[in-house]
Amino acid sequence: MEYQALYRKYRPATWQEVVGQKHITTALTNQIKHDTISHAYLFCGTRGTGKTSIARIFAKSINCEHPQNGSPCGKCDVCKALSDPNNLDIIEIDAASNNRVDEIRELREKVKYPPIHGKYKVYIIDEVHMLTDSAFNALLKTLEEPPTYVVFILGTTEVQKLPATILSRCLRFDFKLISQEELEGLLEKVFKDSGIAYEKEAVSLIARLGEGSARDTLSIADMCVAYTDRNVTYKAVVEAVGATDKKVLHTLASHLLAGDVTNLLQVVDDIAKSGKNLSQLAKDLAAYFRDVAVVKTCDNYVDILKLPMADIEELKALAKYDINMVLGVLKKLSGLEQEFRYTQNPRALLEVVLLNIVTSVNELKPNKPMALDAPNSSTITKSVNDVKRDYSGSKVFGKLLISLRDNKEYKTHAMLGSVTKTIISGNELDMFVNGEDNYKSISNDDNLNVINKYLSQIDNNLTAKPILNENKKSLNVEEMLRDQFGDMLTIR
Repeated sequence: MEYQALYRKYRPATWQEVVGQKHITTALTNQIKHDTISHAYLFCGTRGTGKTSIARIFAKSINCEHPQNGSPCGKCDVCKALSDPNNLDIIEIDAASNNRVDEIRELREKVKYPPIHGKYKVYIIDEVHMLTDSAFNALLKTLEEPPTYVVFILGTTEVQKLPATILSRCLRFDFKLISQEELEGLLEKVFKDSGIAYEKEAVSLIARLGEGSARDTLSIADMCVAYTDRNVTYKAVVEAVGATDKKVLHTLASHLLAGDVTNLLQVVDDIAKSGKNLSQLAKDLAAYFRDVAVVKTCDNYVDILKLPMADIEELKALAKYDINMVLGVLKKLSGLEQEFRYTQNPRALLEVVLLNIVTSVNELKPNKPMALDAPNSSTITKSVNDVKRDYSGSKVFGKLLISLRDNKEYKTHAMLGSVTKTIISGNELDMFVNGEDNYKSISNDDNLNVINKYLSQIDNNLTAKPILNENKKSLNVEEMLRDQFGDMLTIR
C-alpha cells in the first residue's frame, strides 16, 4: 500500500477527532442539530489549525442522512457518495491558482445547478484573500443571496486582506493556535496507533516546534520517525530538525550573561564553521532565554517546559541572573528573525547584536558601566581620550542599529552590516565600509538620509560619513574591536 503522510492519514473525519477549536466545533454542531445553517462562512486562522478539515466535516455533516452527534455517519449513501473526491456536491477551489474574475463567473454559473446527492451544494474556497478585486466583486452578489441549497465556506490565513463587503456577508470563525498539550496528545495517539516508540521529552519538543499547527507538528514528526527508524528520542529529534544542542545554547547564554566576549565569539565561530544556520541559531537562543525567564518567574516551570532534568538544571543555573537582564536579551534576540531576511552577512549581524547585548548586560551590573574594560594606561597604545572617543563611536553606532530595527528600517539596517569600524571625528560619525558596492549603497542620498534621520535622534550634532575601507580583508567582530581599540586591549 502506498505510504501516506501522517498529516493526511490522521486528518480528522468527525467532530470528535478535531484537535482544539472547541468553540468552533460546538457552534457548528449546534447549527446542524437545530438546522440553522448559514449561507456563507468565513474561517480565519494560521496554517494547520483545521480550517479545511472542519470545512469538509461540516459539508458532509449537513448532507448526512443520519448524523451522529452532529458528525457524518460515514455509512449512508450520501456519505459514501461525498467521500468520492470527484463528487460534484462538495467543490474545493484553491483561490491562489483560480483567482481571476473569469473563474468566479464560471462558479456563478455552476451555482445554478442543484446538488446531486445531498441537501446542500458546498463550495470551499481556500486562501480566498488571493482573489483579485474584480473577482471579489463578481462573487459579492452570489455570496449575499445564493440559492437555498448552496453554502459557501471561505478560508483565509490573512483576513485583513479581505474587503469589508465580503466580511459583512459571512458568519466568521477565528481559529486559534492549538495548545502544546493538545498537540502532545495528538502525537502520542499517532505514535501509539502507528507502533512508533517515543520519549515524552521528544514528543514535547516536536509539539513546541509545531508552533500551534497540527499539520506542521505531524510533518515534523514524520521527518523524525524516518530519521530515527521509528524510535523517536529527544536527542534524535534535535539532530533531525537541525536545532542547536541545548548544551551549546547554555554555553552561549552563559557567556552572554557573564559578558564574556572572547568565549562568546569563539562559540559563534565554531558554530558558523560547522555550517549551522545562524538565523536558526538566533531563533533557538531566543527560545532558550524564554525558558530561562520561565524558570525565573514560574514555580511550576518543570510542568511548563517539559524538558529533560539535565536541561532544567542548566536553566536553573542561569536563573540566578536579574530578570531584567534576561528579558532584555530575549527582546533583542526576538527581533532578529525579520532582519535576517534582508542581510547579506548573517554572521556579522548576529555578532554585532550579541556584542550590543553584552554591552547592555554589563551596564546593568554594578560597577561595570562598560562591556569592555580599558587596559592599564601604561600598556595602552592609544590615549584614554582616544579610547573613549572610539568607544563612544561604537556605542552610538549600536544605538543607531537598534533605532533602525525598532522603526522597521530593515533594509538600511542590513546595509550597515558591512560597516567594520566607527569613529566620531568632530561632528561626523565615520563609518568604515567593506566593499565598494556596499559603500555606494550606504552613500546613496536616500539611504544616507534615513541613517542621519535616526542618528540625529541619538545625537543631533552628528552626521554619518561613509568611508570605503581600504583593507579588503573581512574581519570578525573581535578583530574589528581590536582594530578600533588597539592590540593591547583586554577583552573579557
